[in-house]
Amino acid sequence: MSSPIVIGREAELSLLDSALSGARAGRGGAVFMVADAGLGKSRLVQECLTMAADGGMAVLRGRATQAGATVPYRPLTEALFSIVRSGAVPDDPELAPYRPALGRLIPEWRDTLPYESDDSPVVLAESVLRLLNVVGRGRGALICLSDLQDCDAETMSIVEYLVDNLADLPVLLLATVRSTPSPALSLARSSARHRVARLLELAALTDDQVAELAAACLGVEPAELPSGLLGWLTQSADGNPFIVEELLRGGIDSGALARTREGWRMVEGVPRDMPSTVASSVNDRARRLGTEWHTALQAAAIIGRRFPLDALRQVCGLAEDELHALVRAGTKAQLLAPSSSAPDWCAFRHSWTAEALASAVLPAQRRALAAAAANAVESLDPDLPGELCQLAARLRLATGDRAAAGLLYARAGRRALGEGAAASAERLLDQALELVPADSHPDRRAEVLESLLYALTEAGDVERALRRGADLYGSVLLSPQQRAELLTRLAWVCVVGGHWEKAAEQVALARRLLTDSAVPGQLAALDVVEAHLLTLAGSQGDDRATRAEELALRAVRTAEQVPLPATACQGRQVLALLARRHSFDEADVHLRHMFGTADAHGLPIWRLRAQIRLATNELMRTGEAEQIQLARQAALTLGAVTAAAQADATIAMQQVLYCEFDQAEALADRLLESTVRMHQDGESQFCLVIKIAAQAHQGRREGMRATLAEFRRRGGEQSFHAPVVFGHRAICALLGEDRPGAEAEMARVREWERTHPTIYYQSGRYGLGVLLEVLADRAGEELLAETSAAHAAQLRWNLQFVLAAEAVLLGRTGQAAAAAAKLAEARTAAAPFPMARHLVLRLVAEAALADGWGAPVDWLRAAEEYFHGSDVAALAGACRALLRKAGVRVMQRRTGNEAVPPQLAGKGVTAREFEVLMLLGERRANPEIAKLLFISPRTVEKHVASLMVKLDSADRRALSVLVTGLELS
Repeated sequence: MSSPIVIGREAELSLLDSALSGARAGRGGAVFMVADAGLGKSRLVQECLTMAADGGMAVLRGRATQAGATVPYRPLTEALFSIVRSGAVPDDPELAPYRPALGRLIPEWRDTLPYESDDSPVVLAESVLRLLNVVGRGRGALICLSDLQDCDAETMSIVEYLVDNLADLPVLLLATVRSTPSPALSLARSSARHRVARLLELAALTDDQVAELAAACLGVEPAELPSGLLGWLTQSADGNPFIVEELLRGGIDSGALARTREGWRMVEGVPRDMPSTVASSVNDRARRLGTEWHTALQAAAIIGRRFPLDALRQVCGLAEDELHALVRAGTKAQLLAPSSSAPDWCAFRHSWTAEALASAVLPAQRRALAAAAANAVESLDPDLPGELCQLAARLRLATGDRAAAGLLYARAGRRALGEGAAASAERLLDQALELVPADSHPDRRAEVLESLLYALTEAGDVERALRRGADLYGSVLLSPQQRAELLTRLAWVCVVGGHWEKAAEQVALARRLLTDSAVPGQLAALDVVEAHLLTLAGSQGDDRATRAEELALRAVRTAEQVPLPATACQGRQVLALLARRHSFDEADVHLRHMFGTADAHGLPIWRLRAQIRLATNELMRTGEAEQIQLARQAALTLGAVTAAAQADATIAMQQVLYCEFDQAEALADRLLESTVRMHQDGESQFCLVIKIAAQAHQGRREGMRATLAEFRRRGGEQSFHAPVVFGHRAICALLGEDRPGAEAEMARVREWERTHPTIYYQSGRYGLGVLLEVLADRAGEELLAETSAAHAAQLRWNLQFVLAAEAVLLGRTGQAAAAAAKLAEARTAAAPFPMARHLVLRLVAEAALADGWGAPVDWLRAAEEYFHGSDVAALAGACRALLRKAGVRVMQRRTGNEAVPPQLAGKGVTAREFEVLMLLGERRANPEIAKLLFISPRTVEKHVASLMVKLDSADRRALSVLVTGLELS
């Protein structure tokens, strides 16, 4: 089982090909190839030999062996024999003086020598150099010496001489060395530093390259590899091509990998053992260290690829100095890799090294070693910190004690959950649940299931959490209070997933089960879940926000007193949402309390939730996304899928406001796919809101309607997302010049928020809606003052519209300068939002034209330019109509030179020159024209000069007059 082609070594082959070409041209040199065993040195050497032979070069090859390390010159003797046996050594007079010295390497030459040879090593090295030069004359020669880490000192001295003196000879030296410390490795690195040799260090194959290699071995395309094969190979082989090929061979021999009519497939239930060739190679290396060290390494392999040195010392009864000697010997043999970051631990160099050593241990002996190792690991620290807990669990499982292993995995899972690693916690607790028996450990199994509920919720798998919860609730071993606690947890799972009705059912059942004797902590946990329900669910009720706030405050007071830090964080979270009604600063106070509580009690996921909400508030205030991006990365690092999705959704919505529509929709699509799959209804609805907004902000009614239908089907218009959708539909109406439609949507926003607690403040009620009311002259200073007093009006998206409304009112009362200044403030606030900025200009310009203030013509030109480029035809046309109403000549929108009237195009006037000419007709100065066309004043001067020549005009005034006579459609 071998690949017919070399995979992943294109750069190395290219370098060798170049080096061979140089040698044939008389520019010799040396290449050292350094790598661990199995990474492909031999394959590359064979490829190089083939290339050399195909190029007509002389080829000499020798190999050092560990057994031959005491035999001087063995690799060189073997290499020279290969050329002598072929009869390729010419009887060249140049070699005559060196034949006595070469007789030390070529026995056939010794008896024919008429005089004694010079024993000087330098003379012998020069003799080899001369011989190679003669052999390679006119065609080039390749001498390949393999495994120099095992060669004798005498050979090394000649190799060093060759490396220093091959530059001007037709000879390439290719030497292979393992990456363990040796004189050969030192020579390779020093030669590379001094640039007298090139160094090739082979890396392990990437996962993609492993796939290519496996496909080549099996004669298929990478996409045709059977499911599960690549994961097995990448996990077991560590990118080592030799191991990949041997695993494939072993898999076929054992029947684990079979060919069928449909192609290759993995056969379930067939053991995938380490191939005997690999196991034999590793164990041979270990045996060379001696029986004692071989046995100790086998014990280490039973512990695992990584093992604590103190545990190994206890299992094997080693003294401290013996332990260090073992590590040094194992490292030198390329079996071990000591850890510089954790000096009390050591690791096998590859996973297959440990597996190969362990495979040679008999089952009974393996169980005994595993038991001794488990005892040793547990004795290191009763708390079993870090990875010790999982290591002890795995060892107990190897002894057959499933219950003990399950309890240890549960302990590790709860610790991972406490540290915020939700995905790891889910995996560990799932494993524990499979191992802890229900009959002998019912209480422990129930604890594992409860912890798993939290882990699944944090990891985003709400549907599975609900199924697991139902399994636990069906247990007859739970008391009424335990059932109530479970129902409270399940209700929280439903809240996180947006299953409001299910959550309400769980809360009602839990309240019935809890009697007057219920402890305060149980009631606090239930209160905080109900507070979230009242805040987030879409049903009506004037007192919902007040009731939610009362429940949350009561829960927080109790939780902080008991203490129940997670419940306190839940309560602060809902209080922060409700506090937005009064002030985002007040909301941040609750979030900072939440962050501090989580930090103090080691609750990283709750700390992360506080971080995300603080970052969201900052984003809404300033329009800056840096903090939310940092929070998202923190969520991904912790494996908190739900929190990361919330951050992503916030980022995607902001991308809509930034007019980064493609990015926003792509991110929303990815989120929608995962949230639908995990039955997170609330998150799925918000993903659809993002898609609706993206279509609405581009004026694409049909695209918006299609997504709206899906939003309604998922119950979105009964959720707290509804007013946000109404607000975006209002924007879409404005982009279609449907002012009544926009006003109707804003009326729906106001009606919805009248009877529901509001947690989203970018629906338009505190921004766009106010501007529309002012423009329609249905509201004035009173509404503006009321709106401006709301903290939500200071959020950057809302602020641009509120300031624009103030500008309109000031202009309407004759305060032209103040109105213009206020609009300048609005444009500054709108800087991050291109579409909204130009929409404001279009809306305000109409009022400014009517009331005679500001620069409405310039604003309309800018808006028309933007909306024309954005393909929002209705709004661009409205801008042009207003410009004409203002008495400004507006050219018909065409593309490129088609925009130039025929009478000017015939004289060579370009599209840009025509734009300059039209602005000259308005008596614009060069700086004004430059600003409007986004070019420099100097460029404007050049266009004016060109127009004067092409149109035979004496000056700018003549060009302006000429414009009035043009016939523009």
